[in-house]
Amino acid sequence: MNRLNIILLVAALVGSSSVVSAQNHTNENSLPPATDNNMTFFPTAKQWTLKECIEYADQNSAELMKVRAKAQQAQVEVMQKKAEWLPSLSANTSHSVSYTPFLKEQAGIDADKTSYNGSYGVNAGWTVWNGNQTANNLRLAKLQAEQSELQDEIMLNGIKEQATQLYVQILYTQEALKVNRELLHQDSILYCRGEELLKQGQIAKYELLELQTQVANGEYDIVNTETQIEQYKLQLKQLLYIPNEDPFNLAPITVTEQQALAPIPTTESVYQQALAARPEVRDAELSLKQSELNYAVAKAGYLPTVSMSAGMGSNHSSGSHTDYFEQMKRSFNASVGLSVSIPILDNRRNKSNVQKADINRLLARLDKIDVEYDLYDAIAQYRLKAVNNQQKLTYGLSRLKYNQENYNAIYEKAQIGTMNIVETFNARTNLLNAKQDVLQSKYLTIYNIQMLRLYSGKEVEL
Repeated sequence: MNRLNIILLVAALVGSSSVVSAQNHTNENSLPPATDNNMTFFPTAKQWTLKECIEYADQNSAELMKVRAKAQQAQVEVMQKKAEWLPSLSANTSHSVSYTPFLKEQAGIDADKTSYNGSYGVNAGWTVWNGNQTANNLRLAKLQAEQSELQDEIMLNGIKEQATQLYVQILYTQEALKVNRELLHQDSILYCRGEELLKQGQIAKYELLELQTQVANGEYDIVNTETQIEQYKLQLKQLLYIPNEDPFNLAPITVTEQQALAPIPTTESVYQQALAARPEVRDAELSLKQSELNYAVAKAGYLPTVSMSAGMGSNHSSGSHTDYFEQMKRSFNASVGLSVSIPILDNRRNKSNVQKADINRLLARLDKIDVEYDLYDAIAQYRLKAVNNQQKLTYGLSRLKYNQENYNAIYEKAQIGTMNIVETFNARTNLLNAKQDVLQSKYLTIYNIQMLRLYSGKEVEL
């Protein structure tokens, strides 16, 4: 996964966070339990872990199946190249009927006007030496077959990265939904308290309307967040090739701040592991080897080709009144031959092929450098994001604690005393921002840490 995917994930997180930002956050332990009668439950629906999602995609992804089918084609090509070491062998026969109407008018000829003719032959050919082109072509086919298998790993890794991104996004949005429900519950309590204070003349009508608007916004944000969750689920199902009609829910997973605060490996350690584990690195190495072999094949075009041939055959004709077997015996022939083809002038074909192959060798070396550079850059970016968001999380937790205590005090004051709308909304905004920062930093840290695990050749831990 490159930096663009990180940016997309951040944008998605921020987009979901904006839903949360319209709400006021409170401490779970300090609030009455929130209820939502509109929640839909699927008691019999499978609950998917991220590992199960990846395993399902490995077995059911049509894209992976296409790649594996191409790998089978590459293996067939290897078998074909192996068979080129063997001589070719063919049998042929031809038959004809001829009619000579004036044959008996020729003096001294005693034959039928109509005759049946047949010939039979067996031929063999074998390329003795062609500048090691056969051997090098076989090596090329084996490298291409290995690359085809690597494409399976590369695509599966891509699915793992996309699945992890969507899975973390769903977890994040689900937690945001819980916060929204808590906030709606809290806003509803404040609205009921506002009605009492209005009757007592302690607040103005417009202040109650502001509380009512906040409740309506909270209800809208819950619906919007639920829609986002279903959209992310649909994207994940399509990625994994899960039938659209099947219910899909994530396994109950609790992502804690402690998980996000775990030690982060160094860029160099992950990079060294990635060089040994990532299939795209091995793919670049194989491409370089192929370019070397193609160069050798191109140079072999200057060398002579030595071939051997052998054959035997016989024929007969019914018009001569001679015994069939006698004719076959007298007509039997056999031959063995050796041929040498030496290129002299080829319209610059061989020289051009060698120059092109040499350029391709250079390009393959540069491609390998690019792959390693991009790999290091991606790992460095993931680690930088992980460290940065981990630091934000540490700061955000202390900020959240302060704003939570401040809001709790104002909330209790509104419950037992006079409600100050401005003070309440300011406290809600500050608490909201603090919770939003903690939630976003936690999941971005988790996401980037999981990407580092994938790049080091390990499986994700969610």
